Amino acid sequence: MSSELFHGLAVLSFVILLLIMLLRKIRQPYFIAYILSGVLLGPQVCNIVNEAEVISQLGEMGIVLLMFFIGSEIRLPDLTRAFARPLFIASVQVAVSLACMWGIGTYLEWSTTMTVLMGFIISLSSSAIVFQYLSRTGEMNSQLGLITSGVLLIQDILVVPMVVCLNFMAAGNVSAVDLAKVCAGGMLILLLLRAVSVRRPSLPFKRDIIADHDLQVFLGFAICFGMAWVTAWLGLSAALGAFVAGIVIGKDKATRWLGKALIPFRVFFLAFFFIAVGLQLDLPFFRDNVGTIVFVALSVLLINSLLNAMLFRLAGNSWRDSLYGGALLSQIGEFSFVLMTLAVSLGLVGNYLYQVTLAVITLTMLLSSFWITVMQRLIYRLPLPEKTTFS
Repeated sequence: MSSELFHGLAVLSFVILLLIMLLRKIRQPYFIAYILSGVLLGPQVCNIVNEAEVISQLGEMGIVLLMFFIGSEIRLPDLTRAFARPLFIASVQVAVSLACMWGIGTYLEWSTTMTVLMGFIISLSSSAIVFQYLSRTGEMNSQLGLITSGVLLIQDILVVPMVVCLNFMAAGNVSAVDLAKVCAGGMLILLLLRAVSVRRPSLPFKRDIIADHDLQVFLGFAICFGMAWVTAWLGLSAALGAFVAGIVIGKDKATRWLGKALIPFRVFFLAFFFIAVGLQLDLPFFRDNVGTIVFVALSVLLINSLLNAMLFRLAGNSWRDSLYGGALLSQIGEFSFVLMTLAVSLGLVGNYLYQVTLAVITLTMLLSSFWITVMQRLIYRLPLPEKTTFS
């Protein structure tokens, strides 16, 4: 068993390394290498890595760590000032997505459950991809970066009522206790953020922590995963809890060591999330339905780009920023996997729709970098907007 484990990890590491070196030369994001390695080494091709469920759980840890890091980099006052625009964009986007799916579902004679599920899925963008992109380009705290981050944060929050809605459609009712926990969790997070915005938190034993690397690592884990566990128990997203924990920690300048201490763990576990995506892709199904999958994926990228661009523009952004923001949010995100997996477990959809959705989500992720590049070339032809800065 140990030999098989080391063999799988060794081959996986070498394949990822080779793909990253190739992608580095053509200036493409590394998550593409993780997805492709999952496809190549999965049961459909080489059958070297086949523990999709275990790897998926490791990948969820990567998402939690990513949101923790992003939270620590966010400037809460700037995000608060720009919060009205993200709230408008995210709310209208979900409403319009549901309306579009209702029209398509009526034409195709979908059930109400199918229509609502598809509306939820296409309305969620990838926090992992967009946050990594903004961090790499240094745009996290720009006006557009703050608005885009706000939209993604609100989408992550909206996942909670979406999950409740799917459970209600499957069972016909939702526990009053669960609803009370969700409401209590939301209120606690709001109160915590309010307290942090008024008074900067301070960790005890700062000198001991700064001088001890092991203590830094496990304190960071305790804060990140502890908050994630609390919000998950309350019925909220674990990633949301990690994001809030990151905001709280990021307010104290003495905690800058957290970034350096936990970066290797974030890279390692986040890679497993995208590897799990590749492992779950059914290649024979993809080959048999490639026309449908490609058409739907390109349609989603185009529609999401245009819809989000219009909403960014209505929220007062320039056309350059609006088209850019629309491109950033064009792909379908990781929480859509969560919703589809939940729908399958509840018996709301069958295997065909699950495989089509999985393939479409994966393809939009793979094409997102190329799509952003195409939209940027269009943006360069538009006049520059007046610069807006945050103090």
